[in-house]
Amino acid sequence: MSASEKQWSAKWIWANEELKAEAVLARKDIELNTIPDKAIIKISASDFYQLYINGSYINRGPARSAAHHQSYDYIDIQPYLKKGNNLVAVRAVFEPGAHSYQFEARAGLLVQLELDELELVSDNSWRLTEDVSWDKNSNAISRFQRDVVDVVDMRSYEHNWFKPEYDDSRWKMAKELIRNEGWPSHQKGVEPSTLINPWIKLVKRDIPMLNESFVKADELILVKSYVKGPKSIVSDKITLDGSVDKKLRKSISKHEAFEITFEEHEKGRLLVFDFGEMMNGFPILEVQGMVGTQLKILCAPYILENQFCASLVDAQYEDNIVLSGKKDRWEASYFKPCRYMAIFVENSGAPVTINNIALRRISYPFKTLGHMASKDAPWVNDYFMATAKTIDVCTTDAITDNYRERRQYAQTGYYGALGNYYTFGDMALQRRYLVQVAQEQMADGIMPAYAPLATKDYMVILDSNCFWIKSLYNYYLYSGDVEMVRQLLPTAERLMNLLDGFTNENGLIDSPPYSYWLDHALNDRSGANFTFNAHYLEALENYSELLDCLNKADSEAYKTKARSLRNSLKKQFWNHDLGLFVDAVVAGKQSNRVSEHANAMALALNIATEEQGEVIAQKILEKDNNDFAMRASGMTMVTPAMSYYLHKGLCEYGFVRESFNLFNERFGHMLDENTNQTLWEEWWLHGSGRTGKFVPHKTRSDAQTESAFPPALFAEYLYGLKPVEPGLKRWTLKYVPSGIRNLKAIIPVGKEQIHIEWNTGKAKELMVEIPDGVSIDLDVKSFNSKSKVLVNKKELSDDKEIVSLNEGKYTITF
Repeated sequence: MSASEKQWSAKWIWANEELKAEAVLARKDIELNTIPDKAIIKISASDFYQLYINGSYINRGPARSAAHHQSYDYIDIQPYLKKGNNLVAVRAVFEPGAHSYQFEARAGLLVQLELDELELVSDNSWRLTEDVSWDKNSNAISRFQRDVVDVVDMRSYEHNWFKPEYDDSRWKMAKELIRNEGWPSHQKGVEPSTLINPWIKLVKRDIPMLNESFVKADELILVKSYVKGPKSIVSDKITLDGSVDKKLRKSISKHEAFEITFEEHEKGRLLVFDFGEMMNGFPILEVQGMVGTQLKILCAPYILENQFCASLVDAQYEDNIVLSGKKDRWEASYFKPCRYMAIFVENSGAPVTINNIALRRISYPFKTLGHMASKDAPWVNDYFMATAKTIDVCTTDAITDNYRERRQYAQTGYYGALGNYYTFGDMALQRRYLVQVAQEQMADGIMPAYAPLATKDYMVILDSNCFWIKSLYNYYLYSGDVEMVRQLLPTAERLMNLLDGFTNENGLIDSPPYSYWLDHALNDRSGANFTFNAHYLEALENYSELLDCLNKADSEAYKTKARSLRNSLKKQFWNHDLGLFVDAVVAGKQSNRVSEHANAMALALNIATEEQGEVIAQKILEKDNNDFAMRASGMTMVTPAMSYYLHKGLCEYGFVRESFNLFNERFGHMLDENTNQTLWEEWWLHGSGRTGKFVPHKTRSDAQTESAFPPALFAEYLYGLKPVEPGLKRWTLKYVPSGIRNLKAIIPVGKEQIHIEWNTGKAKELMVEIPDGVSIDLDVKSFNSKSKVLVNKKELSDDKEIVSLNEGKYTITF
């Protein structure tokens, strides 16, 4: 942190803490004789703020963070200022709960405006009032979040509170916050300061601000009249039968205001809109109706069986508004995943005029830098685009799991990065995830499954800990960010030492004190589990490689541990009679349960011998009855996320064509025209297979970042391209007999790109364009060519097996 970033004069402010206010409105006037050349506002809040300057909305934030490493935004507001009186207005909302195992959360707002030689800071000169229109007892959106749905009574809302002409003279002065815990307590005369518990470290936002856009709802797809009031409209399954009012639809399509009038017998009217694609955003409604009229705003990311429903497993997207009788403008406090939005308007005995229905869309400013496509295999591009879309809709200020959870899980960051590196080439989100999980590490070395924490459930999932190590290695490989990796190395060392303490005399983690995930699939977790130990093996090997890259002397010790573990997995888990690796070994005895999970890892990490690999592959590729959860043979099937290792493993043992045929068989229905064409959390949208059997009516998510790995799989096993040096400075390239004749790709390499094109019909040709600072080791032997190999028309000698290609364009014929 630079010296200027340390200089904070602002105080954390809020309403009197005795009020336990959870939403506040704050205002401060500043007089300017001239428009300053520099006008930077540094701002943060727990949990979020909405900033207005002179009545204009600027943005919201901050990025998610633990309170002990509080994120703040750094915004240029010079274009919004004017000579004379200027108004800074902020709405802040706080959700009680624990941000971290280290500190209890606390409500606070922090603002510092730096104008040339002038400074404006949050202190007790600010006017502030509780936003009593917002119900602090609102229900959580899901059990995975502290975010809540809105229950807002516009009758007590401070209309136009953010505009300069609003009279705030009856508001009270803000309360400057001081340390409120620990002994001895503060004595009289203590001055408030910026750094108080829990905000002991302020961290400048290290990812871009989110893009925001205003999207109007203009596609009305259903109008439904209710004669009886719905008991629970959020969980209703509403059939989209095409019933609409044509006149109403026309007005809406033209973005005109429209009036809803009711028949005497009606209890209410429901309007359903389709935005045409899934997006994240804050529902907005501009409306006027009789005082006390109630409205419900419902969102859904997708529909099932042509039925709209705003309730998924463990999540409900329903906001409730009571009208004031004035022209009300409501915007949701928390964003929702939304393709479909519905508005239920109660019949209060008078018409309701709706002036605007919209979504303030938010999105991470991804730039699609990569590309993968094939003329004879169009599915390559389809899955590439589905990956990009999946990551995009699951990402705001972090790559999160899915719509319901919105948690920054360690394993999500690993799988999501496999897609992100090849589609967007973004490193900031991956760096932030690694840092924020590390910030929550316990003294003994264990790390949480997700970070920052949202509630008090400090969840440990051991394979997530392994995924963090693997992610750290991948981040270094793709970014070359040695400074950050060195900073995180002590965290990694503590974790690896702790995991080593869970191992038995054979190097296996056996009956560990914490649970492990394996994507919640049916798997024997007794004793020593093969799949989990394989993840640990990969973590050991990745960590030792990391130490080698950083010239650390103790890498050999981890290589020794890895060799011991690899040998134990080879010897103890192979069942000759079954021709498979079993799930677990308990007290020296093999489990009778087998899974694609374990055998996928055996192939992906080259644990199986060539003969074993052949037998395993044949059993996995065998056509048999299954329900995408359990095969007829009794073998548990992998989930979409664990499919990465399954297909990687099959390809490693030479079953490339078969692997991608299987990939298409399993993932193909996710790209159907009637879907969002994203990659799902489970194999079905209308059920779950986590028990080992298909269980209907367990709708989860049609976009999970853990399923967003295809581009990494394609790069290595279709294009034959693999990075081997940190910072993507060196790659290997080989011909892979995938059966696809034409393949084109653009691979992000920092700010540059590798261009690659394979044409392997009758005339076999490879074209590669390599940027400056990058080299590719071309495996000539992989061509298995009977013809002479020419590089830019120059013939290679017959004994040449590897050709090093540096910056430039190359045409290789073979």
